Amino acid sequence: MTSGKESPPVCYITLGGAGSGKSTLAKHLSILSGAVYLDKDSVAGPLVRLAMEAFEQDPSDRESNPLYVSRIMPAEYETLFDVAGRNLEIGHSVVLDAPFVAYLDDPDFLQRATEKAAWPSALIRVLHINASPEVVRHRLIERGNERDRAKLGNWDAYWARYGELRCLWRTGEHVFLTNDDESAFDRLRQVIPPGHEIAG
Repeated sequence: MTSGKESPPVCYITLGGAGSGKSTLAKHLSILSGAVYLDKDSVAGPLVRLAMEAFEQDPSDRESNPLYVSRIMPAEYETLFDVAGRNLEIGHSVVLDAPFVAYLDDPDFLQRATEKAAWPSALIRVLHINASPEVVRHRLIERGNERDRAKLGNWDAYWARYGELRCLWRTGEHVFLTNDDESAFDRLRQVIPPGHEIAG
């Protein structure tokens, strides 16, 4: 964590599809830098489930649910950016771990979101994390999550649509990182500005 006196705090935003290792690298980046780890599902997940149930919707069916996409998801991301902003205000760097898929095509999304959350001056680094299709498919098979069955069942169509996410955001410094093996953990250190890493 930083004091905010020597240099502005950093916001690291990790982007990547299922099986890219985005969350694993985001957590490791938090360990290396001391930045506060903010996972969208942990920050807002219980409230999202409650809201879906209150509207008599299936909590497990989100991305294809118009109510979730139009009303609940925007509030979910707004909450994430608010929590991040309050940490940045007191000098704590943050790592944001969320899919952001619905907003990647909007060049001004990140600028609007940070302005709405009244972020202080901060260095924003957007990490684009990807992996080869063979590695991603192997990871999805190994983790055995129910939500991955549809992806694996129609693999070619899934990879064509979500395998290599493209982000059009104009805000922040953008860094691209291939995560096919453990060497990605070492390259994470290059993402951390001088003075923001934890000794050792």
